[in-house]
Amino acid sequence: MNKTGATMLNNKTVGMLCGLLLASWAMGQDNPSSNSVIELSPIRVIAPEERLERMAGTSNFTTGAIDLYQIQTVQETTALVPNLYVSSSDSRGFGDVISIRGIGNTIFFSSPGVSLYVDDVPSGDVFTYSSELNSGNTLTLHRGGRGSFFGRNGPAGVIEIQSIQPLEPFQSSLSVEAGSFDKLAFRANIAGELSGSDLSHSLSVYHNERDGYLNNALLNRKTDTREAQGGEWSFFWNPGNDWRVRLKAAAESIEDGSQRLSSLFSPDRFTVASDLEGETSIDKRQVSIHLMREFDWGLFKSISSLQDWELDPSTVDLDLSPDPISTSTIVQDQKLTTQEFRFESPASENDLHWRAGFFFMDKETDSDATRVFPAPPFFPVFTEQTISTLDETEISVFGHVAYQASETLTLDGGIRLQNTESSIDRSKTSPVGVVTIVDDVDETYFAPDAGFQLELSNELTLVGRSAVSFKPKGFSPFTDNPAIAAFEDEEAWSNEIGIVYLSPDSELSFRLTAFDISIDDFQLERSAPNSTDYIVVNADEVSSQGLETELMWQPFPRFQIEMGIGLSDVTFDSHVDVFTGANYSGLNAPFVPEYTIRGSVQYNFENGLFVQGAFRAIGATNYDEANNPLFRQGDYNVFDAQFGYRGERFSIAVYGKNIGDEFYYNFINPQVFAGTPGDPEVFGARFDAKF
Repeated sequence: MNKTGATMLNNKTVGMLCGLLLASWAMGQDNPSSNSVIELSPIRVIAPEERLERMAGTSNFTTGAIDLYQIQTVQETTALVPNLYVSSSDSRGFGDVISIRGIGNTIFFSSPGVSLYVDDVPSGDVFTYSSELNSGNTLTLHRGGRGSFFGRNGPAGVIEIQSIQPLEPFQSSLSVEAGSFDKLAFRANIAGELSGSDLSHSLSVYHNERDGYLNNALLNRKTDTREAQGGEWSFFWNPGNDWRVRLKAAAESIEDGSQRLSSLFSPDRFTVASDLEGETSIDKRQVSIHLMREFDWGLFKSISSLQDWELDPSTVDLDLSPDPISTSTIVQDQKLTTQEFRFESPASENDLHWRAGFFFMDKETDSDATRVFPAPPFFPVFTEQTISTLDETEISVFGHVAYQASETLTLDGGIRLQNTESSIDRSKTSPVGVVTIVDDVDETYFAPDAGFQLELSNELTLVGRSAVSFKPKGFSPFTDNPAIAAFEDEEAWSNEIGIVYLSPDSELSFRLTAFDISIDDFQLERSAPNSTDYIVVNADEVSSQGLETELMWQPFPRFQIEMGIGLSDVTFDSHVDVFTGANYSGLNAPFVPEYTIRGSVQYNFENGLFVQGAFRAIGATNYDEANNPLFRQGDYNVFDAQFGYRGERFSIAVYGKNIGDEFYYNFINPQVFAGTPGDPEVFGARFDAKF
């Protein structure tokens, strides 16, 4: 189906859903349960009750927290927990770096440091991550190596997102938003049983768009417009004999304008004069089958998925000038097949809790990249086309056990055994000829972890954890030299200890954690001097130390304060530039802020009115190995606020984001001396209704 047809189909779906929502509202008028008082979910849970999850820095965020921070995309989760940082180039994930405690992915070619699960389905590389958080989603962030907990490896942590499931005979919701820069957004969900049977379903759709923030003075218009639409449908079946079946299909279509990229030397960072407008067009499709059965011994899950992410194209003016000097055009596709079998102990008060599983992944990334460079005196314009296929196949087994050794002491431990095969088939065509690289690597990894939980009192608990994690080796297609096309695997040994306090009345919860991580062969991505090569290199030794504190306090009913602070020092202990011989030892690793702070205050009046404010503060961040001040974003603070009314069936709010119009870069590209400015000050209104 072409994109025009897909757009028409989405418009028809939205129209049909609006009719269904109106019908459901009429039905709800005679439903006694529809008059029940809506109980707001708690914002955040620092230490979940599940024993397997309490061992590490896990934080749960309900819908209330997502609304409080006005988070609508994965890219906006920076500092949601301490030391979580998302460097976003504002291209729907393409080029994003997501890290926790300094461990993350490289821009294009390495495996994720922070993996993503949506409804128990793992994602591929970071550039394929879901860009939208649909209404009603809950989000859980797990910090630390999670190799023994999940099928998809999470060397630094795992983001888990769970969407709406039908819990009542019939339910639906609608959200409409309008704001600055002609922003318009629509989200809707309808869910419930089908004809009173053992079948149910959930359908969600969304559409959002806005005008650009970036003014192109040469073309005399805002070029970085944004438009996205998509939906997901889940079909649930309970056939009996303790079996549960779920079939899920999801699709997303993105038609964005230029990447938000401006020169570091421009007097107005939101103004460019590019001759090439640029665009980003992405289509995502996913189908998954979920089988679950409860036995006397525990729970069995099978999750099978097929995913396809297609970028066609991404075009960027690299010189940001009126002249056709340097451009990049990339067409890329990633196909992902996964199968996970998971076995879990029953939810009970037994002394022993466990989880084990098998995971298979096959990932194929096809890319066609055309890059144009100035290359005097031989070629006024040097054009090279790189066509590549990167294959990765993974087979893993994992398991984790938690044992309550006494009334106050719980011990846990786990292992991950993973075999990864990676290959490259690449050809580059340029004025100097054709160069091909064909190679493959095969490695088996073993990653153990262990922890403890000691209850010092009814309110105070001491926790500790040690884990080994890894990111597999792989290939960089943007080089002609086979010797530097391959990069080594990255291995980390992390240790943490923390103390958790929970008051008897649950009015106050507090967590303080100290961590120390030793990283060997730290993966970095960079250009090679005097060439068009762009590759992943390994820094011999990197250390990461820091502190994290999280606080939730409800001093009196209807008033709540929440805060998370992360301090980190991620340093090259041993790193010499393989091309220039420059010694970077003692300098800070790129893409890691010195600190992250996020906090919020909210008050709910008895009459339904509410007011809430939130802020985030990000410490100075380097974007190159040499810590050049030109490629360093200083610390900055961003403030958001909302005011509105919540009723039994609807809520309405007016909001402001980045109040004060703080300027900062979300991403800096040293290769082209340009950066991606963060969102400017915006205001808007949002209406939500439940039927």
